[in-house]
Amino acid sequence: MSTCQALVIPADQAQPARVETIGTDLETLQTLVHGSIEAVSGKDWHFYLNEEGKILALMPNVRAAALVWELTGALTDVYCGDVVFLGDDAQGEEADLPAHVIAIWEQTRIGQPTS
Repeated sequence: MSTCQALVIPADQAQPARVETIGTDLETLQTLVHGSIEAVSGKDWHFYLNEEGKILALMPNVRAAALVWELTGALTDVYCGDVVFLGDDAQGEEADLPAHVIAIWEQTRIGQPTS
């Protein structure tokens, strides 16, 4: 099993987002998003979310949407449920989340709970 550094953003804003090393196998990704996965691609990153998030009326993930806005300057969808951001390597395979994505996240800390 391959592992990569990822950013996991729960839809519930009371739960902190976290950068952690995760397994990139299908079962792990499905566990993190609580169901079948759907991918949304960016330039050198992508994220997974529950493909039935809207149908199941999962909570919108405002923090993931805000990060996408920061990265791209555009939003084309409502993302529902927990989200897992990863990077892409030169062959399009799973890779560590790029440092610039983590830096943007850490600078903005969009919707992070305060302790």
